[in-house]
Amino acid sequence: MEELLDVLDEFGNPTGVVKKKSEIKKDGDYHRVIAVLVINNKDEILMQKRHPNKKVYPNLWSIFVKGHVQAGETPKEACIRELKEEVGLDAFENDLEYLYTIKEEVIKKDFIERAFFDTYIFRKDFSIDDVVYQEEELAGIKLVDSNEVISLIKNNDSSLVPNYEDYKRIIDIIKRK
Repeated sequence: MEELLDVLDEFGNPTGVVKKKSEIKKDGDYHRVIAVLVINNKDEILMQKRHPNKKVYPNLWSIFVKGHVQAGETPKEACIRELKEEVGLDAFENDLEYLYTIKEEVIKKDFIERAFFDTYIFRKDFSIDDVVYQEEELAGIKLVDSNEVISLIKNNDSSLVPNYEDYKRIIDIIKRK
């Protein structure tokens, strides 16, 4: 069954309208998405390679677990659900630290993505063996030292999803221990 999402106005406020995800992207409606930076106790960041069938940024590495906030769901509930579904990690609301929200727009010939990305950080003691990724969403995973991730970002590495607005903010947050 296709996900149902809350339609937002241009300021991120709920309009009371609920639509299928495909309709939102066809109509270019604003909606909410979460992005979670996952860091373990060794200061390694969980990176995920986007599936080659993804419409946006296929085969690129992301430093965020991302997902849509479903109708009636809170952003933290979406984080908990997406962390479990996409990478098999259990989280609770108090494990998630809200960082910031970015309004983004991606326009392609067959869809329009207009979203408010609520960004969180999730710190947990885990190893790569604890991660079980969803093969329909991801093509691979790896743990990368946070300093190496910062270097990739600063060098505008072409293997990364181009989240430039996020990267401007995230470097200082990654350095925070």
